[in-house]
Amino acid sequence: MEPDHNNGAEPFVNAGTTQNGTRNRGLFQWDLTGVIPQGATILSADVLFEVTKDPGCGIANSSFSLYRMLQPWGEGDKVALDNGGGRGAPATAGDATWNDRFFGSSPWATPGGLAGVDFAANPSGSQYIYDVGRSPYTFSSGPELVGDVQTWVNDPQSNFGWMLMSDDESTPFTARRFGSHEDPDHPPLLRIDFEVVPEPSVLILSAIGLIVFGTMTCRKSVLHRNPR
Repeated sequence: MEPDHNNGAEPFVNAGTTQNGTRNRGLFQWDLTGVIPQGATILSADVLFEVTKDPGCGIANSSFSLYRMLQPWGEGDKVALDNGGGRGAPATAGDATWNDRFFGSSPWATPGGLAGVDFAANPSGSQYIYDVGRSPYTFSSGPELVGDVQTWVNDPQSNFGWMLMSDDESTPFTARRFGSHEDPDHPPLLRIDFEVVPEPSVLILSAIGLIVFGTMTCRKSVLHRNPR
């Protein structure tokens, strides 16, 4: 609702369209540096979200999709003080907003982000989102999600995370609050199964690992704008 506000320190991320037609898009990023070695082969990657609030005066269901980010962005540290939290607080330099990747210096190619420039044109994973009671929701592993994580492991500098958005932004009441890493009970999770193949001259057997990234390894932000 406020295109120059930031919600970076809230225990939730908004995504979807409100009853007033305000569109929201969420940003998530997990830092894999030093946890999965370069050269590892990613076998599977699942992303899990908890819905912590849905519309109280009506509800519309929608599928949501994750899109790999192509540009960096600033999480920000704002908490709303004079509203219910959905509108955030005025951004300062470096925060992500609806208008800017980094407030005051780097705008999105178009407000909210442009497909093919700010984020990938094709989704990496999709999932139908209903209400709080059916959480958690899993964006199940597939070639696209695996490919994203493999790219980030091979080239950590390209890891800008994902954008979460509704596939039906024209429909009101699809907005949901998703737990962020500031929420100790409902953090987003990235679950990765990977294989590390050592030098043949050293070992014969490969190592297989499963890592779940939770509250301490994810950063996020939310983009929101006025009704169209």
